[in-house]
Amino acid sequence: MFKRLEPWLIFLLTATLLASVPIERDGLGLGWDTMNHHVYLGWVASGERFEQDYFAAASQSYQFPYLYWPVYQLTRLNSPGWVAGVLWAILHAVVSLPLWLIARRLMPGDQRADVFGRVLAVMFGVGNLLVLRAPDTTGNDVLAAIPWLFAVAVGLGPADRPAAGATLHGVSSRAWLCGVLGGVAVALKLSNATVAIWLPWVCLSLVPRASAWWRPMSWCVVGLGMGFSMTYGWWGAHLWQAFGNPIFPFADGVFEPVRDALQWHGGAR
Repeated sequence: MFKRLEPWLIFLLTATLLASVPIERDGLGLGWDTMNHHVYLGWVASGERFEQDYFAAASQSYQFPYLYWPVYQLTRLNSPGWVAGVLWAILHAVVSLPLWLIARRLMPGDQRADVFGRVLAVMFGVGNLLVLRAPDTTGNDVLAAIPWLFAVAVGLGPADRPAAGATLHGVSSRAWLCGVLGGVAVALKLSNATVAIWLPWVCLSLVPRASAWWRPMSWCVVGLGMGFSMTYGWWGAHLWQAFGNPIFPFADGVFEPVRDALQWHGGAR
């Protein structure tokens, strides 16, 4: 019974820890970055404004905006500071679940020492200053990292079955899912690509023989492309239509010859 409750008890512990930060500080921090960047992007998530605004929040105006939508709604509804802080902290507390899955894979036992080790591992993950500061601000770095951490947990394999007992179908499916989750993380925040590129190597733990490594790595790469395309495609299409660059304003020189070849004529340029 406790085995099933363990991740949810850890989630509750994490939520309590993170919620204590904005409660102690009387709600979310509403600085310049919140009002002119995060809330603005949440507004953009409700309807793009390419024809009305240009670089309203500098180069960050064109980030993937949908993770900021909750902050925008909390602001628009004039939520009390402590309510907004608690809700935002609960969203961030989801990070404890993939951390626990990773710890479960690395420490799979059910002895008291194993349980304590998993709890301690999650607390090390969420108890550092970077994560503890997140519920006090409206930044989305921790939220954007959650699918990547789930990808690592999936890529490491199930805790209750050794790699030698995995079927080829199971290995391919798990590696593909690992890639999809990693692609979602990159779509949410492009800088996550610097860590997502290592996910195919994580998937090597799914097979015991070096001769079979190509299978999980290949499926993970396919999943990365699919996860990114499915998540970012809608936003990227809007940016392409407006600027001829699906990741505008970055790497614009790379897309200039593409625009020339396609004889693209811009919308917002």
